[in-house]
Amino acid sequence: MKHRYCAEYKNCKIRPVWHEDIELYRIWRNNEMLSRYLTPVGKITPEMQEKWYKNNQEDPDVISFSVEETVDLKRLVGSASLYEFVGNTAEVGKTIIGDDDARGKSLGFYSELMTVYIGFEKLGLEKIVARIHEDNVASMKRARRLGYTITGKHPFENGGYECELMATKEQFYTTHPFLHEIHIYEE
Repeated sequence: MKHRYCAEYKNCKIRPVWHEDIELYRIWRNNEMLSRYLTPVGKITPEMQEKWYKNNQEDPDVISFSVEETVDLKRLVGSASLYEFVGNTAEVGKTIIGDDDARGKSLGFYSELMTVYIGFEKLGLEKIVARIHEDNVASMKRARRLGYTITGKHPFENGGYECELMATKEQFYTTHPFLHEIHIYEE
């Protein structure tokens, strides 16, 4: 869905996806190390990425964010999304820090924190769910830090299992008393 939501916290900013972002997205998604825990889609061509961008902008069931590091690197470093909206629930995911220089700076945590916060504050959500492969150590660590609880698991199509996680708005706000430090605005 085309939107105007932005948020900033510490060294991280999330903003709408711009057309000029999509080539980096394609490169990151084609990187097997970065995409091994995502739904397999095969090698993405520039034409496929253009089609994805157009669909992403029109799909009312997806809100995607580009992630920027704002202090040292001052550039696009990743992505995060909310999708699968059902009532007052949505799924968070597709959180990738694709820039090698940006890893280890808590940007995955900050970007997902702000994405979920926008979901609760601006979109009226009451519950966020997530699916994370049990072997995805970094994402599972981030999920614990974000305050999700594991509610189940299911087989993943590339092997192993995906854990099903959930956080309510109340649980999220209790876990993160510093949310008032996040600046949400529209561009």
